[in-house]
Amino acid sequence: MAGSHVITTCATLAAVLLFVALGSQVLPAALLGAELTDSANTLKIAFILNIAIILFGWRRSKDLKNALDAYEKAERVAQRNANTDPGTGLANRRELMRSLGEALESGRNGVFLVLDLDHFKRLNDLYGHLAGDKVLLRLAEILQKSAPANACCARTGGDEFAVLLPGLDDRAAEAVAEKIRSTLATPMFVEGAQITVTASLGLAHLSSSKDDEGVLRSSDVALYAAKRAGRNNAAWFDAELERELTERLKLEEDIRLGIKSGEFIPFFQPLVDLKTRQIIGFEALARWRSPSRGLQEAEAFIEAAERTGLIAPLTMSVFERALNEAREWPPHLRLAVNVSPIQFRDPTLAEQILRLLSLSGFPANRLEVEITEGSLLEDRDQVLTIIRSLKNVGVSISLDDFGTGYASLAQVNRLPLDRIKIDKSFITTIVKSEQTAAIVSTIAGLGHNLDVPITAEGVESEQIRNALADFGCSEAQGWLFGRAISAEAVRSFLEMSGNEALPPPTPETPQVRDTEAPRKANRRW
Repeated sequence: MAGSHVITTCATLAAVLLFVALGSQVLPAALLGAELTDSANTLKIAFILNIAIILFGWRRSKDLKNALDAYEKAERVAQRNANTDPGTGLANRRELMRSLGEALESGRNGVFLVLDLDHFKRLNDLYGHLAGDKVLLRLAEILQKSAPANACCARTGGDEFAVLLPGLDDRAAEAVAEKIRSTLATPMFVEGAQITVTASLGLAHLSSSKDDEGVLRSSDVALYAAKRAGRNNAAWFDAELERELTERLKLEEDIRLGIKSGEFIPFFQPLVDLKTRQIIGFEALARWRSPSRGLQEAEAFIEAAERTGLIAPLTMSVFERALNEAREWPPHLRLAVNVSPIQFRDPTLAEQILRLLSLSGFPANRLEVEITEGSLLEDRDQVLTIIRSLKNVGVSISLDDFGTGYASLAQVNRLPLDRIKIDKSFITTIVKSEQTAAIVSTIAGLGHNLDVPITAEGVESEQIRNALADFGCSEAQGWLFGRAISAEAVRSFLEMSGNEALPPPTPETPQVRDTEAPRKANRRW
């Protein structure tokens, strides 16, 4: 199009020059009224045609110029859209990577900063997506005001942002990060509500890696460290974090391969009636029988499995094995299986569990699915739908580790629960702390009022068992009654005891410690 415009313009100019030349010969005679010769008449006709050519060329040139301007404007808009995030006006990931690549090629020193809004999903759920969009716009404004003019501020995901700070040293980069963090944490009014938003930030030197993906990975590791330290702060990538990253990636890959190879298996801890001391069932706890790492307890791999999205296939693999094993138990023994809160994000969870029940032939009324209080932070309606679907076929629902998370008495009253389990952190200190004993007594009273049985975790002494019996707790599990043992050990015990419900002996394998850790995050299985 530009070429056509140039050609048309040149042709028009040539016509103008010809017009001048012809006019100098034709116009004088025409103005004097002299009779024109045949050759002069020919020049006159050529002169008139030349005027027409000039007019056509001018019009054509003007049209081409307008079309060229429109094309260039559209190209500028397309280029801006290709390199700009439409929601915030910041650079997008493509433009950020281009700028990062140029900085690395030039060998300039500098810092790469990434940040992630803390609990942004919860903000969207509470105040709506319109409020969330306003928060993102405010953050974009803060980034542009906090960073130097030569910085590249970008939005790389939903609530994920990055700032390339070329030429800045550590102190200057930390000042930028602190300004961003503190300004963002100032309360703001959105949709008529005052809210406070915080962010976690990770910083990495451009020299931390030879390529752009390496710098991104380093800053992401630093961001993860900031979140792990409690959020609303910043962390630098260093050699120790690099070592942790390598180990974490290796662990994640080993877990992925372990699931495919069937290395994750159930161990079983007895559930005991406090009055009779008879076994009434077992809780399935995940163990990893790794060829290279040995026998690993849940706290060694659950967090990594949840972080990488591997928790669902891992859980279902162990779940299936536990059901197939428990199918051969005496009919009075029930099986309890814990489900991660993350799995409740999947609306097909109930169907998956029902499918496993159907394939194994295990009676639904002997299965107890344990949910943690963290599950209540997910989509409440979806969680209730899943729970009701399971209860409709006879599966029992237990609220695990009550008192340590987010469940309120009102929430417990609305949930269709069959059992409440008190966390070990309360049980182990009831004989030493009057305050803890009062809490346990209150929870037990709540269970009685709601007609929901209470199970105590972490019972390690006769003194604790007697106190729980006085409080009215009906069932318990813990070292006093037996640690988690393998499926083979359970079979041997049941065969030796004639399938009578007696507590199994503590396993002799010293590397298998108690399945119950102080925090639920480390013992969901």
